[in-house]
Amino acid sequence: MTLTEILPTLRRSIPTPLDRWRWPTHSEPTTTDVVVGGISLMRLFEISGSPAVLTGDLPIRGMGTDVTVLLFRITLRVDTQEDKRIALTDCSLDGVDAAWEECRLIGRASSAKTTSIELIPGEQGGVAWPHPVAALPSDLREGDLLVVPCIGAVTLRSVRPRAGGAAALQVEASR
Repeated sequence: MTLTEILPTLRRSIPTPLDRWRWPTHSEPTTTDVVVGGISLMRLFEISGSPAVLTGDLPIRGMGTDVTVLLFRITLRVDTQEDKRIALTDCSLDGVDAAWEECRLIGRASSAKTTSIELIPGEQGGVAWPHPVAALPSDLREGDLLVVPCIGAVTLRSVRPRAGGAAALQVEASR
């Protein structure tokens, strides 16, 4: 447990530390951003939009040292009557081997207490279950940006939402 987990108000002045063995080499957290190899993930979002990916190397030698940082946006946030917290994302999470314990909010510093939030991909059609759960600020809201390191080289194509259901049927019917 880190000091920022015990006292969430410190997040405004002290960045929550990263697990250096999960993030690309030369990753540095700030209170509202993560800089990977000199590239601000907030700036990456400004240029590329969401979802976005940035691939780098783990700080270990050997084969299979690729790690990708996935950046995505929250499109809907709901608290159920059963005290379940759910967030809909703008990306596909199917087949992504993410370190969800390292998922973090960027773009703003939150002093809200950390809680478990289920992340549901914003895709049409069948979505893989169970959905990932991440410890995130309880005041997470629509429009917030999240980043998470993923094992391997993840392509943008693999995290873009896929059309399914009625939309896929319309595409097939038009062929």
